[in-house]
Amino acid sequence: MITPILRNPSLANRAGQRIGLARHAWLSLLALACGEAATPEPPDQAAPAQRETPAVEWRVPTPLLVGNQLRNPGFEADTEGWGRIEHRDVAGFEVVGEPVHSGRGAAHLVASWQPGNPERPVSVQNAVQEISPPRFPDRIAGWYRADRWEYASDQGALQLQIIVVAIGDPRTREIVQSNDPDGPEVHPKLDNFQLRYQLAGPTEEPEDGGNIRTRVIGEGPPELGSWVHFDLPVKSDFEQRWGSVPANYRRLRIMFAVRWDDKEEGAALHADVYYDDLFFGFEDLRNSRSPSAPQS
Repeated sequence: MITPILRNPSLANRAGQRIGLARHAWLSLLALACGEAATPEPPDQAAPAQRETPAVEWRVPTPLLVGNQLRNPGFEADTEGWGRIEHRDVAGFEVVGEPVHSGRGAAHLVASWQPGNPERPVSVQNAVQEISPPRFPDRIAGWYRADRWEYASDQGALQLQIIVVAIGDPRTREIVQSNDPDGPEVHPKLDNFQLRYQLAGPTEEPEDGGNIRTRVIGEGPPELGSWVHFDLPVKSDFEQRWGSVPANYRRLRIMFAVRWDDKEEGAALHADVYYDDLFFGFEDLRNSRSPSAPQS
């Protein structure tokens, strides 16, 4: 499905110009940011249990008030609970037995472009869950590791990124418009706003706009060959950057990713990235058990 905002070329052009992105790159970002559900694969094309990730479910109910709202946060049950976003510039991940931070598995994401491949200004490799917790979580935490991080240009394009998208909050249009009062009118069917964490990537400050806000945690390439811990106050960060904590949403989309944006034409790049022992949940219940699938 194509979100309604993508059907309005003039709106897309104006919004893209405002944050300094080419139309192709802006449309790719909009497609990624859209709050519409990913389309599950038909039964006869279902992904195998190993290696290839299934399409992300429309909604993963998590009715129990437990600490970690993520299912299978340590990838001990292979890809159970995880999926991908269906879009031509978006790819999934595999579960590997090493390197791991703990247990038997970790998510492995590869971002790679070499001369001779079709040019793609934007590409996102990701592991995704969509959940509907009873209240908005306090923190997002876990471990990441980069074993390769190569880009043949002086201009940074590779990013190690976490994206949290609130979908269906009835105040969405009001929140987005009030945070960009001089920007273009918010599309009447826009139903999501998001916060992105840059763990590693470009040293220049990101130009946020529309329904996107970014907090920069790390600049430049990541440390190679070591597991790095992150623990971020996602609830207070939404409050600080949007002036409001998501509420009455239909679901939340949590994406752990490695990506590139505005890659220079012909510039080769390659990144091998891993995520493990992830947490998205409530501080006061942090030691309680994650729904389904065992924690690592």
